[in-house]
Amino acid sequence: MRTVLSLLAIVLICSLHSCDRIGDISGKSQVVKDSLVNIFPTWESAKIIIGDNNTTMSVVIGDAAFYKSPDDEKKAKALELGKMVLRICGKDNFLEKGYLVVTADVRNISASPTDGISVPIDFTALKKQAGK
Repeated sequence: MRTVLSLLAIVLICSLHSCDRIGDISGKSQVVKDSLVNIFPTWESAKIIIGDNNTTMSVVIGDAAFYKSPDDEKKAKALELGKMVLRICGKDNFLEKGYLVVTADVRNISASPTDGISVPIDFTALKKQAGK
């Protein structure tokens, strides 16, 4: 009987510990959103979409001024965003790919705005680069 109770106690402790699942980034999305001002100081709306078992992340930014910026600047900001996301999510995340989506609609609440300009973020490559 003691053995059974000991095993149940161990299972309970392990299951409580697993609530903070390694690789789960859903709890970090608010921190990412709060940190966007560091990269996009003029953003007015933001939506973060996490999908495919925590392997993808799209960040949709409503920023009329940034929407008009050159493509090279959007690519540079997407790279900066990817690095920031990886710092926030930690090294044990499952992220592989993502997108920065920019819209001129500062009241946007859609995950795929009609005027959205999408810039890919290769989290896998960023992780490899950080590991050097």
